Amino acid sequence: MENAPLSVTELTAGIKKLLEQNYASIEVTGEVSRLTRHASGHIYFTIKDAHASISAVIWRSAAVRLHLQPKEGEAFIFTGSLSVYEPRGTYQLVVRKVEAVGAGQLAAEFEHRKKIFSERGWFDANRKIKSTKLPSHIGIITSPTAAAFEDVKKVFTTRPGWLQFTLAPAVVQGDSAASSISHAVHQLNNTHAKPDLILLVRGGGSMEDLWCFNDEMVVKAIVDSQIPVISGIGHEIDSTLADFAADIRAATPSNAAELACPDRDTLRSKLPRTSLLQTLVSNHLNFSQRQSSEQFTQLQHHWQRSQDARFQHSERATSNLIYSYKGGLNQHRRSLSELKHRLFQQEPRTQLRRRQQMLQQCQQHLITFQMHGRNRQKNQLEKTRQRLIWLAEKNNGTQKQHLMSLQKQLEDLGPIQVLKRGYTMNTNEKGKLIASATQLHPDDKIHIHFHDGKAQVQTIAVSKGKTT
Repeated sequence: MENAPLSVTELTAGIKKLLEQNYASIEVTGEVSRLTRHASGHIYFTIKDAHASISAVIWRSAAVRLHLQPKEGEAFIFTGSLSVYEPRGTYQLVVRKVEAVGAGQLAAEFEHRKKIFSERGWFDANRKIKSTKLPSHIGIITSPTAAAFEDVKKVFTTRPGWLQFTLAPAVVQGDSAASSISHAVHQLNNTHAKPDLILLVRGGGSMEDLWCFNDEMVVKAIVDSQIPVISGIGHEIDSTLADFAADIRAATPSNAAELACPDRDTLRSKLPRTSLLQTLVSNHLNFSQRQSSEQFTQLQHHWQRSQDARFQHSERATSNLIYSYKGGLNQHRRSLSELKHRLFQQEPRTQLRRRQQMLQQCQQHLITFQMHGRNRQKNQLEKTRQRLIWLAEKNNGTQKQHLMSLQKQLEDLGPIQVLKRGYTMNTNEKGKLIASATQLHPDDKIHIHFHDGKAQVQTIAVSKGKTT
């Protein structure tokens, strides 16, 4: 029985199923034409090349999330799926993402470089330098006209007054940006007054705008930096290879400045409450003074009533009171001095100087350790050189003995030794070697060579054949 013919609905449904399953996620590159932005927020357009075109749509929900909007007459890479509109039997590309032509190659190159740099250990956490929590000098690498620099300076206005910063100006976009940024990093590392840490900042932009921060020259400069580097490149969603190599990665330039140093209110909250201590001491002194004044008044009143009987007692009480007052006052002064000394020890600049001294000691220990390591390597190298010389001399002696042995064997196999054993060598008058009786005739003159001389003879007869 033959199959019944398909209805248009059935055929269209089959085509819809086939296309939408096989082309659920595809990438298409082409030029935008007939672009229409509907009041509903949907975007309708045609994607074309030199030989064909296809209808496309971006629904409103996807359009509001696009990082890049399609433009009439420009080429893009569109990611989406095929959809069939059954009532008219037409199909179109439902676009979810729009990328500039070349963005896919940049993404692939980004992953390729990321893999290479990671295999070199440039992103390892144990390589990164721990930055100081309370720096006094910060280096900034960015463009002096960039908004990122203004954001960093605005954050620094809320930081302690002793904080200093040095700008190492650099180009942060374009072909010369990579060499400019790496030069700025080297410059801050080799300056006489080195900063405690470096901020590498730049505002947001496209992947092409931020591409210089994926350059090997920039990443290598960050890895080689002896000063901790905080990166604040682009927005929070942006990611560069410089961020992976940096010792600390910040979401934005402002966040990088915030991570570099705590603000004044935070530092103030960590200091002891000197005002409270001062109030307590002052209250105690006032109480002592009032108590002393009251006692003195009582003594005066008692003295007036008992001038004669208690004069001496009054004098002694007054003296004791003054002595006690002075002793208590001295004790309070000593307490205040101790408190002042303790506060001085907790003062940030004092702690900073102490930590700087510790850092200098650690640097000196590191230099000493490096010198000892070089000396050990030098001694080991010298021992290796002496052993190579000894092995060469030993090998030369062995080769010389072997050569003498070969020379002796050669002499034993030479013609002189054969002649010494009783053999002779015969030549004709022309000096040609006679090796067979067939070369001789009667009356030929023969030269017979011995090991110690030669003789000349003449053949009488020649007998050919094997001798026994």
